[in-house]
Amino acid sequence: MAWYNVYMKKLAMILMCALLLFSCGAAYADETEPTPTPVPTPSPNPVFPPNTAVPEPFSGLISLSANQGGTDEDVVRVQIRLRDLCYFSFKPTGKYQSMTANAAKAFQLKHTTDDGAAMISDGTIGAQTMDILFRHNVSRSDIQSSIPIGTSSVMDNPTTGEAVSWDEVRSTLAIGSSYLITDYNTGTTFYMVFTGGENHAEMECKDAFNAGVLKGVFGGEFNFSKRAVTVSVNGKQIAASLQGYPHGEDTYGANDMSGHVCLFFDGSLSHVGSLPDAEHQELIYKASGRG
Repeated sequence: MAWYNVYMKKLAMILMCALLLFSCGAAYADETEPTPTPVPTPSPNPVFPPNTAVPEPFSGLISLSANQGGTDEDVVRVQIRLRDLCYFSFKPTGKYQSMTANAAKAFQLKHTTDDGAAMISDGTIGAQTMDILFRHNVSRSDIQSSIPIGTSSVMDNPTTGEAVSWDEVRSTLAIGSSYLITDYNTGTTFYMVFTGGENHAEMECKDAFNAGVLKGVFGGEFNFSKRAVTVSVNGKQIAASLQGYPHGEDTYGANDMSGHVCLFFDGSLSHVGSLPDAEHQELIYKASGRG
């Protein structure tokens, strides 16, 4: 039996050594770095898949006479570009109206075609104007030497009015009727006609005389500043805020103003996303004696 015990001990040692050798080999194999997968090098001239849409050059026509013509996206691109070049000073709306057309005309007046000829400055955006507009070497708008703006001084005891909601005022205004407007700062008065409007009132002067007075209130030239005013409606003075640049639809001819101006009352909204206009609202409070 002694030889059997010795034999079993030797066998156990051989098995333990074999087990240790196997474990070391497995551990070594686990620590071996995997073979990296080669990364393909991108082609310098990528090939578009057959169904990929490649943008086409602009071939449309955007104009007032065509009642826009292009898509809202096209007009927004034009407005943003004209604004970057200082020809357009407003939020892009996607609607091609007189303010955008006038900015396009100003751009066209400063540029020539590739053959050196003057561009047709009619405010129409075609393929040629679109191409030149988005070139990197185009000219920016000149900075005005002076900016016309009405007086900011306020007379003693200015006329004030009640802040009445736009919904309430709209129900009392009659399209085609004239209303007396009083400038809060100077006390100057003039008549304007209500021509419509959903978010705020759209107003025009019925004749050149009142348009001249309106222009004088804004510093002698139509501009995009805003002024606190009161409006006499059915014998009641109502606080409002008037913007001074004619634009959009024009109802009356021979009045020395092309388009209408916007008149805001308490709670009126702007054309841009039907959002409130904080500047108009502040002037309405001023005209109500609370500013």
